[in-house]
Amino acid sequence: MAYDPKKHHRRSIRLRGYDYADGGAYFMTICVHNKECLLGRVVEGQMVLSDAGQTVQRVWLSLTQRLPAVVLDAFQIMPNHLHGVFVIPGPGLEPSLAAATGAPVVPPYPNRNKGTASRAPTNRRVAMGDVVGAFKSIATIQVNRLLSRTGTRLLQENFFEHIIRNVDSLGKIRAYISENPARWLEDPENPDRPLGNPGDPQLPWL
Repeated sequence: MAYDPKKHHRRSIRLRGYDYADGGAYFMTICVHNKECLLGRVVEGQMVLSDAGQTVQRVWLSLTQRLPAVVLDAFQIMPNHLHGVFVIPGPGLEPSLAAATGAPVVPPYPNRNKGTASRAPTNRRVAMGDVVGAFKSIATIQVNRLLSRTGTRLLQENFFEHIIRNVDSLGKIRAYISENPARWLEDPENPDRPLGNPGDPQLPWL
């Protein structure tokens, strides 16, 4: 599948009929508003975070305090975007992915009948959108406070998300995330990408 930055970096692609509150492993990419290189810079293939970037990283690491059920996995901040993997335990999470990420295995909810919606426990389940929404909201508030500004959007409203189906895909995504700084010159989001460099032609995990 050809890499399309408008598709893979700017809008959420929801799978029709998929229950995003039923547990799962997710990969997300979110761009900074107007793709401003606010979060740091890449130096010799290594990401050097700005104060704003350090703030965003702390917000990511603190998400489990707000949403204790969520398991955080790979994460990488780039100058004008970020990549992250997180897991929501639930019966929809493949057991092998739970084992690979350290998430608990949740048995099917009781009274779940074939062809009907799952019956949620009495407490509200966390959905993928809750995690992303909390992250974006808290990061925006804290970075705006750091930069002494108010009402300024930090991250683009739309984002890309991908449901991770198996351990092999998880491994490829983890590698892609960790190698992102070293491939900055090829990144379609790099405003200083050399002329004639088309960027990554394909993402191996899609």
